[in-house]
Amino acid sequence: MTNKKRSTRQLVLTAMFMAIILLQCMVPWMGFIPINPMVRVTIIPFTVALGGMLLGPKVGGLLGAVMGLYSFYHAWTLPVGIGSLMLRDPITALLPRMLVGIIIGLIYLKWINNSKHKTSPFLMFMLGALAAIINTGLVITLTWIHFRIFNTTVAGLPNHVGIIWMFTSIAGVNVLIEIVVDGLLGMLVGWPVLRYMEKARLANH
Repeated sequence: MTNKKRSTRQLVLTAMFMAIILLQCMVPWMGFIPINPMVRVTIIPFTVALGGMLLGPKVGGLLGAVMGLYSFYHAWTLPVGIGSLMLRDPITALLPRMLVGIIIGLIYLKWINNSKHKTSPFLMFMLGALAAIINTGLVITLTWIHFRIFNTTVAGLPNHVGIIWMFTSIAGVNVLIEIVVDGLLGMLVGWPVLRYMEKARLANH
C-alpha cells in the first residue's frame, strides 16, 4: 500500500470513528445503556479505545476529545442529572476520554501489534475493561478532587460528605458494570474487527 493510499485510509477511518462516536452520543442505547434512573453504562469509551488500537494513540486521543467535547456540551444543555453535574468541568469531561484513546492505543502499538504477542479474545477483554477503568475511574477521581480541594464543585454543589458519597457510590457501581460490558465488547466486537483489519492490511501489501 502506497503512502498516499495509507494516508487516505487513515483519514476515512478517522472520520468514520468520529461519526460513530457522535451517533453513539446522540442516539439512546447506542452509547449509553440505562440500568435504572440513576445508573447508565457508557460503552463509548470502547469505541474510542478501538479507534486508538486501529489508528494509533494520536487518533485515539482525538476520538476521546470528540466524546469529551460532546459530553461537556451535553452536560450544560440538558436537564441536570448526576452524570451531567460531574461532566460540567471541561477537564473531567475531556481528560479521561482522551487518555482512553492514548493509553490503549499506546499499549496496543508498543506491546501487542509490534511484538510476538498475538491478539486474543482474553487480551481484548482486558483492553476493553481497562478502557472502562481509565474513563470512569478518572471521572470519579477528578470529581472527588473538586469536592475535596474546592468549597464547591464546578456545578455549584456544596462540599458535603453525603453528596460526595452519593456521587462516588453511583459512579462506582457504573465502573464495575462498565468493566464487564466493555470487556465483553472487546472480546466479541474488538477481536473480530482487529483480525479482519489485519488480514486486509496483509492482503494489500
